[in-house]
Amino acid sequence: MGGSDQGQSTHQLVAAFVVVQMTQSILSGETPKPLPGFQTDLIQELEGFVRALPDGVAHLWLGRVPAHPEWPEPYFEIIPNNPKAALLKGAAVGTDLDLTVGHSWREFYGFARGGTVVQGATWQEELRWIWLAVIAGRLTERLSLDSHGKVIGWDSKLVVNGNDLVFRNGRRTERLFGRENVKTVIYEPYV
Repeated sequence: MGGSDQGQSTHQLVAAFVVVQMTQSILSGETPKPLPGFQTDLIQELEGFVRALPDGVAHLWLGRVPAHPEWPEPYFEIIPNNPKAALLKGAAVGTDLDLTVGHSWREFYGFARGGTVVQGATWQEELRWIWLAVIAGRLTERLSLDSHGKVIGWDSKLVVNGNDLVFRNGRRTERLFGRENVKTVIYEPYV
């Protein structure tokens, strides 16, 4: 066994140990180093969301931000087993939450203070309302595509506690020659 093979084997054993410790529905990658308070509490909330689902509906992957293992902030993905349901992923950076639902990304500055989505609400309430909307399939995305079919922008609306939460970013469809190239995605419920 060469040096790299031995390191790979050790890494696999550690990863298997982490999975066994966290339950079968919660997986872990490179261990994040969340700060006490919001980041640690966010992980606990996400674990609770996944544990409350029926077995096999979705799993939670926890790790560090992909392509940046040197960043200690927690990164998560809640991956539904239904391929037509929306993926929920993101990272907690300081008191901010970078959140992606389906293909649509939005940064919530100061999310830990609460009141970012619904005035007067705690961040835990807001996160739960977003989660309930995602697992219920209450999200429609309008994706703008370039001439090669790559997503270059999105315009999404998620109904959160009776309020429209809009995720809008990127460019509009290129329309140099012909009609615009857009794709509408209507997500299904998790269950």
